[in-house]
Parts: sequence; C-alpha cells; structure tokens
Amino acid sequence: MNEYTILPKDLIHKNENRYFWLVLVISILTYIVLVVSIFGILILLVLALISLFLNALMIGNIRTNAVRLSPAQFPKVYKTAEELCEKMGITNVPDIYVMESGGMLNAFATRFFGRNMVVIYADIFELINTDGDDELNFILAHELAHIKRNHLTKQMFILPAMWIPGIAELYLRACEYTCDRYAAFYTGNNEAAKNSLTMLAVGKNLYLHVNKAEYIEQLNNEKGFFVWLSEVLSTHPPLPKRINEISKLYGETDQGVILLKKSKATWVFGIGSLVSLLVLSAGFYYLVREALLYDPMEEFEDYAEVEEEIPSFIVAVANDDFDKVNQLIEKGEDVYQEDYYGNTALDWAIKGGNPQMVELLLDSGADLNYENSYGNTALMTAAEIGDPNMVRLLVESGGNPNYQDSAGMTALFSAVYGSDLETVKVLLNLGADPSIKDIESMTASMVAIQSDEREIAELLKKYNK
Repeated sequence: MNEYTILPKDLIHKNENRYFWLVLVISILTYIVLVVSIFGILILLVLALISLFLNALMIGNIRTNAVRLSPAQFPKVYKTAEELCEKMGITNVPDIYVMESGGMLNAFATRFFGRNMVVIYADIFELINTDGDDELNFILAHELAHIKRNHLTKQMFILPAMWIPGIAELYLRACEYTCDRYAAFYTGNNEAAKNSLTMLAVGKNLYLHVNKAEYIEQLNNEKGFFVWLSEVLSTHPPLPKRINEISKLYGETDQGVILLKKSKATWVFGIGSLVSLLVLSAGFYYLVREALLYDPMEEFEDYAEVEEEIPSFIVAVANDDFDKVNQLIEKGEDVYQEDYYGNTALDWAIKGGNPQMVELLLDSGADLNYENSYGNTALMTAAEIGDPNMVRLLVESGGNPNYQDSAGMTALFSAVYGSDLETVKVLLNLGADPSIKDIESMTASMVAIQSDEREIAELLKKYNK
C-alpha cells in the first residue's frame, strides 16, 4: 500500500472515537455530580483556576525563554511546518518553539486561550545538524496532528475521567496512534516515522543501528503484571506497538501481533477494575437521577458531529450555488460564520476565485476588514494565495491594504509569504505601505530577504527609498 491508497478516514485509529465517547460520558456524569451541589461547583471553579494558572505560567516561561520559529528563525523548518499545515488543512501555522530540556527527547502541543502552540525540545531539534530532517518532520507533523484532530480542546471535556486510573489513558493512547498515522502519511516517509519512534527509545545517536523487527519481537517476550499495568496507566502506547502500527498502515510485512502476556494477577486486577467501574457507575446514577430529569446531555449534543460539520451556507458558497446562497441570505444567514478551520464564506469565495460570489457577499453586508478567528482579513487571504485580480477587486471595494492583524502584519506580508511577485506589485500600486513593521519590527522587505524571495525583496527596497 502506498500513500495514495490510504484515505484520510484510514488515518484515524479505530479506537479513538469509541474511547472518546466512553471517557466523555464518564466525565459528563462526574461534572453533573459536582454541579448539583454548591460545594461541587466550588471544586470545579478551584480546579479550573488552578489548571489555568499553572498552564499560564508554563506558557509564559516558554514564550519568554524558548526560541520561536519564523521565516527569519530556522526558516527551513518553519517552511516545512507551513507546508504540513497546508496539507492537513490547518489554516494558521501555530506558534512553534524550541527549548532546552536537559537532554530529554520530547515534543508536545498545547493550547491557551484559543491559540495553538507546538514545543520541540532542543535535543530533538538538533536533528537538523545530523541529516535527520525527515525524522524531525515526523515529530513536527505528529504534534500538528493533535491540533488537526482537536485533541487539545477535547481534553477539557474528559478531565474528570483522568481521576479513574486506566480509563482516560485508553483514549489518549488511541490519539497517539492516530497522530502517528497522520504524521507518517503527510510526511510521506514511513521509514523516517519508524526511525523517529525508535529514537525515542535509544536516543538520536543509536536509532539507525536498531533492528526494528527484533525490537518489536522483544515486546512479545515480555510478561508479568507490572509490564501490563505500565501500559494500562500510560498515556502513550509502547514504542514497539507504535512502530508496528505504522508498518500495518502501509501494508508492509506484518511483524507479529503484539500481545503483552497477562499473568493471573493481571486478570484479578482487570476484574477488580471492572467491578469498581460498575460500582462507580451505580453511584453516579443514584446521585444524578433527579438532575437527569433536566436532560443535561443537551448541553453536550453530538460533539463529534458538530466538530466536523461544515455550515450549509459555506458549502453553497464553495460550490458557486448562487441560488442557494441568495436563499440563505434572505433567511438571515450569518455571512460571518466560519467552518471548522476558521474560514469564512468570503474566504471560500476568494479561494475559489469567484469574483461574482465575492461581490454578492459584499453586497449582503460582509465586511472586507473583518478578521476571522485566526486574525486574517479577506484581503490577506487573497494576497496569501497570490490572486492579484482578487486583491485589486477587494481593495477597490473598500479593503484596507494597510490593515494590521494582532501580529502587526498586513496583506503585503501575506503576499510575500505567498511568494507572488505580481500580487506584491498590485498591492504597492494600490497603496500598500512597505515600511510598516510587524510586532517583531520586521518589514515586508526584510521578510522577503529572509525567505529568499529576491525579486520581491528588490522591488520592496525600491518602494522603501
């Protein structure tokens, strides 16, 4: 099997969704138990504030000490991140930081106040100095997959399930399998994927010397209660299992079904856990049977389907269905609604290269200087995809070429990142100011220089004089 025979739905591990619903139901019941009493509400508030405070401290430490990737900082890796985000359908590249970790080999994705972040420990990032670019790309893609699958947001819903040993870990391990599959697929290098996972076991100096088949078989020979228990209580599957799952995804020679042999004590523990879960469930039912009369599950209606659903209005715009769009607008459809990835209807019309649809949306009240949830305006979208005719239309219709987003960037910066010289020319002729600086005091011409866009840089220099 090659990457072209693997469908996107095949990348989601078979257990991810089913285990998510398991831990979600447990967590919802726990939330209900706490909410039905004043004391429980206080517990929730205290836990939420403590969690928020600790997360804020961690984020603050990263932002003030780690090195953030950008077109001017490790531009090659940043460019790879942009390409991976485009392939995965992630609209905005998250903030990516590199930080010292005292020799640990790790990376993680996190989220704070709606902003995604990826942190790569320095000892892994050093692969760029040892021809390990493909392995680093896999690790980066794995963390981006957590963002793509919305794992970070879902964790707030399943937090109470973490209080029950071995329950939430079922879901978290399935998520890791899914992210491994995404990373292997979108980097297009399953060997590098297996190398990266092997590196986590023996380090970045020895991983190429490991016999992976023997490493996988090693797990088949392990047995005992604590071997099994260590996996049950872990948020990540054993590395040999993860390597084997990638091999199976690509239809390679099966390297054996991995089963950690279970002792009698294992079965005793498993049965005991099941009994404990049943007792806990009965207790939940007793405590919340009155509260259930109010049907609190409506507050959590079909979370997974809501997550993936694309609004019919946006579908109509993307399909150039003018009749449907007009009908929905007449019924009061919100022209500013966004899809799962933060694209507005106007963004879709622009990306579809349909000026008539753009004009229809503008006539219906769409604001050209409206920022979507990622801080992009319609003009920035057109500039980034390199559509000079659309840029001209938007500016002539009232778009501000010098509007700055929260990072201080304008449509001119977007055109530079899009590597389109003609779009840059059009923006300059329409009044774009090349002297504007972003929050890092970079001008568009400086960004062009760092991105090795020489023609664009020379053009911008002339306008700066």
